[in-house]
Amino acid sequence: MMRETINRELDHDPRFTWRGGSVTRIENLSDIVFALALGMIVSSAARPETFKQLTENLLTIIPVTAAFGILFMIWNAHYVFFRRYGVADGRIILLNCILLLLVLFTAYPLRFIFDSLYGYIEGVMGDWSRLQAAGINFREAGVIMGYFALGYGLIYLVISQMYAHALSKAGLLGLSASEIAMTRQSIWIFRVQILIVALTGACAVWTPMYAFSGWIMGLIWPAALLVDRLIPVPEVDPETTTTN
Repeated sequence: MMRETINRELDHDPRFTWRGGSVTRIENLSDIVFALALGMIVSSAARPETFKQLTENLLTIIPVTAAFGILFMIWNAHYVFFRRYGVADGRIILLNCILLLLVLFTAYPLRFIFDSLYGYIEGVMGDWSRLQAAGINFREAGVIMGYFALGYGLIYLVISQMYAHALSKAGLLGLSASEIAMTRQSIWIFRVQILIVALTGACAVWTPMYAFSGWIMGLIWPAALLVDRLIPVPEVDPETTTTN
């Protein structure tokens, strides 16, 4: 009884009964791929051989942290899906495979974007060596942002389809009214992200904003708050919610 209470209060949102039991093989494979993507982000720099190179390498923690944060959000959406619904039919397996391919595709552009952004910040402070070494100009930086926007948008399109598939199985899964509302809320948050990222990519490739269009993605957070207000979740007594 105590263990169930702890799981309900600390392990996840007490408003949602998690139907995912033990970790499945598809989740194990997914975690391996996410780990590979994280490794691609962290280890893309060359091995330092001098003190100066070591110092420069340590400073890469700034762009690495930003790239890690985005990849972690994607992983968390994936993790929550399988814990909430425990669905692993043929459609989910196919969507999950597409998702993993997109995660690997996006890893390098993601790191490159934040390396370039950090290089620009250094340039404003008087040191343009990092950007010069990368050999990119503003136009090329915009194209790179476009690559990232394409991958990021497709990733959340696939995730939204996974959640939509779970919603279509609401009766079979026994989703409550509040759980259905939370699922719809998640789907629309993902869709809003896709629209904002599509706008970001379009501005990066076809306008003089180039890579600076990345700031448009800052709209994702207030847009998610707006969706939260437009799709309210019915109040549920946590004591009546059971966990597996």
